[in-house]
Amino acid sequence: MKNILYFAVVLLLGAVACSKSEIPTWNEKPRVWFTKANDTTLFSFYSQPEGVEKYAVEIGISMAGGRVATERTVKIEDLGCTNDTSRYEISAVIPANQSSGVLRVTVYKTVNLGNAPDTIGFRICSSEDFEVGLNESLENALVISSKLTRPAWWDKSAEYNLGYYSDKKMEVIMQVEGAFDTLNAGGYSWYSDEIKVLIYKLNKYCKDNNVKYSEDDESVIEFDYLTK
Repeated sequence: MKNILYFAVVLLLGAVACSKSEIPTWNEKPRVWFTKANDTTLFSFYSQPEGVEKYAVEIGISMAGGRVATERTVKIEDLGCTNDTSRYEISAVIPANQSSGVLRVTVYKTVNLGNAPDTIGFRICSSEDFEVGLNESLENALVISSKLTRPAWWDKSAEYNLGYYSDKKMEVIMQVEGAFDTLNAGGYSWYSDEIKVLIYKLNKYCKDNNVKYSEDDESVIEFDYLTK
């Protein structure tokens, strides 16, 4: 009987010790980080209707911690851009009662973007409301342009499925509804049914509209394994 009582006391003390060690975690500040680690987002005014002079690009922010009933600002350090004539404004919030938010970058269609793309860098910082988390996910970049630019997702894997990058192929992707948004989203398998259907639509568009590589090469553009 004494042994049973002894073990019961030990278990009770252990439970109290565990509860004391867990209590502080409920009082810690929430932590925030960019949803996609060290990612580069591409935006081109080329993809927008004529006359659009500014556009709000959203970059996802994740949060770990308690939700509250008010909107909270995430502190973002602007790391600057490569061309000081570019214009942009930033704001970042976690909306009320939400566990995620966005960095909203409002970019303007300045003249320099027609000559060369520009890159803007950002870093999430600690603030009165948030600590930072996931150190590898604290920085992000946005590439802006007014003309066609090879996107970051068009890598070796893309070449095995779409072929080598060209402005003509990018024009087709911009023309087919939803194609750019799907490919730019990432996180998919190149062998998924969704991507296979999309590649079929791209090739069908080229055939139906007789889209050729150039005046010198009148063959119809093809999206396939290492095609030109």
